[in-house]
Amino acid sequence: MHRFASATIRSNAHFLTSFRRLVRFEKVCHQRPKTLTTKSQTSCTGAGFRSLSTLSGSTTQKQLAPHVRPHCRGYSAVSIDTDTATVSQISESSKRKERVLLLMSGGVDSSICAHILHNQGYDVTGLYMHNWNHQEETQDEIEGKLHQRLSTINTAHLHESVGATTTTAENRTSRTAPIRPKVCTSDRDWADVQAVCEQIGIPCKRLDFSRQYWNQVFEVMLQEYEQGRTPNPDVTCNREIKFGELITWCEQNGGLGKDRHSEETQKDLDQLCGQGWDYLATGHYARVEQDPVTGKAKLLRAKDSNKDQTYYLSTLSEKVLRHVLFPLAQFDKPTVKQMAMKAGESQLKSVASKKESMGICFVGQRRRFGDFLREYLDARPGPVRVNGLNGPLIGEHKGLFQYTVGQASSIIHGYQKWVVLRTDLPSNTLIVVEGTQNKRLFSPGLVAHKWHWISGNAPKKLLESGSNPLDMNEFPFTAQIRHRQTPQPCAIEPVLDAMSPSTTFRVRFKDLQRAIAAGQQIVLYDKDECLGGGVIQAGLPVLAEDE
Repeated sequence: MHRFASATIRSNAHFLTSFRRLVRFEKVCHQRPKTLTTKSQTSCTGAGFRSLSTLSGSTTQKQLAPHVRPHCRGYSAVSIDTDTATVSQISESSKRKERVLLLMSGGVDSSICAHILHNQGYDVTGLYMHNWNHQEETQDEIEGKLHQRLSTINTAHLHESVGATTTTAENRTSRTAPIRPKVCTSDRDWADVQAVCEQIGIPCKRLDFSRQYWNQVFEVMLQEYEQGRTPNPDVTCNREIKFGELITWCEQNGGLGKDRHSEETQKDLDQLCGQGWDYLATGHYARVEQDPVTGKAKLLRAKDSNKDQTYYLSTLSEKVLRHVLFPLAQFDKPTVKQMAMKAGESQLKSVASKKESMGICFVGQRRRFGDFLREYLDARPGPVRVNGLNGPLIGEHKGLFQYTVGQASSIIHGYQKWVVLRTDLPSNTLIVVEGTQNKRLFSPGLVAHKWHWISGNAPKKLLESGSNPLDMNEFPFTAQIRHRQTPQPCAIEPVLDAMSPSTTFRVRFKDLQRAIAAGQQIVLYDKDECLGGGVIQAGLPVLAEDE
């Protein structure tokens, strides 16, 4: 009996020694910056066997969601039963885990991405990007309080600013709106991100990019409207912020990509295992595949054609795409919500029931976009004419930046419905036509500039199209001039004249296109592959105006 008790004591002592070694290993390999303190971290470090489950980053097969498959590139899901696994097995698994920085918005898409990636064995860190500063926008310098749900959390280290974000006389923009009720839901969304990450068992982080967003997205959007164009801030945000400024931040904080460390530094893996990330993941509905011939990354449409978001990702580069994961590539939206409702984490069910966000967060869903723009731009009233500059005068507009081609003009004159045809900045004139299907609204093609090719160069198929007399396919590509538009067969050719830069192309469509808006993005596809896109300059005329 005494021998048995002694053996038990020695066994327990051996386990405690091994456990202390594991904790020391975790402190080295999973060290985060001070700004990364979250509830999930503090609850893991002193929770006994719960900490082993969290450190392993894996679960039993029973815990895997029924729709989750290890489809992410180059990775086979690892299943470790933490009830039977030894300390050494868990430590070896931790060494093999690939690090993923996941962009999270507080919605169901990015939340289920965290669930998927964590269950596939990745070492995941959730990242919430704070891109809009309500106090700075309204010149209200009183610090806003975090959502009531955060009152029990030590928020001193949850927020990290990137660049100058403090509202001061030196860096405040001249464009500010009157103080008004806050419409952006960032505090509530950040609270949801923390709750999801805590339940899944992963750390989360919040970075402030509001100054960069203001200067590189919002100000540019206002300038485009002032010039009579209709910009797409979502495309600009992906290029400049999510896959621009954030990539720069990653490079400055350990790097991004599996090849981020040099051969010299890889000798000390214990020191580097907690630095940088192997992949950047987002909840976009899109796919990335490797070209079997060139080895380069290709951007492809998602399985869910209704939710496909490659249109908004058309300005990304191949160098960035090779380090990006889209966990929702093979799922449609109903399946994603079903997965969230069936998941064990109650917070996933909560975010699945949230109303899907539509439009731009800082505008608010109950306000007209034109009313929002009037808070920043000077509205100059002017004449409204029919068909052209010499057409009949039927009223007065409220500022040209509030009107976009193809939209109802809200001009009341007789019983007709007047639709915006175009705006003329020199004369400050709004030109309208009668009826939503007026022939003047349709165009056979367009001219676009500032083309960006994902591969880095114009596709070979584009350069060769039209040069082969035996090629019977007159429209070898498809294109979209707006999100969720049915892909339109088209042909594309460079504009070769001294007045146009080398990035200007002319696109001809098989069918007439309605309401081609200058400033919007046109995106080119070869079957399911997104090749890139450009900014629309103007539609090609189909009918001459009655001047």
